[in-house]
Amino acid sequence: MPSAAPALIFVVDDDPAVLHSTRFLLEGEGHVVQTFADGPEVLAAFPGRNPAFVLIDYVMPGMDGLEVYGRLRSLDAHVPVILITGHPAPGIRSRARAAGVPLFEKPLAFDALLGMIAAHKVAGAGMHRV
Repeated sequence: MPSAAPALIFVVDDDPAVLHSTRFLLEGEGHVVQTFADGPEVLAAFPGRNPAFVLIDYVMPGMDGLEVYGRLRSLDAHVPVILITGHPAPGIRSRARAAGVPLFEKPLAFDALLGMIAAHKVAGAGMHRV
């Protein structure tokens, strides 16, 4: 069932299949989705349209997801970030936890992801804002 108020969500991943499937799911829920193939591409979108959330892949060529997160913070982009990964190694988990960024494993558990987005929209909390 589509959510009441659509959110603009940025999705950053170097895997076109992940971008396509995530866009399909989120748009099916009524959200507006903008996709980016890498960190520099999404960073170039700031300042600009302020997304409700940014989903960032951890493992990407060049700049990893936590580096993108750090750059967003330095840009003073006040947006909640969710880190996603298909490589949930303990080191990645500990780095994400230390940064205060929620980590979702691929394939994405869409119900949990949608629940987190809905909860944040209602409560205004639950995710680390950059």
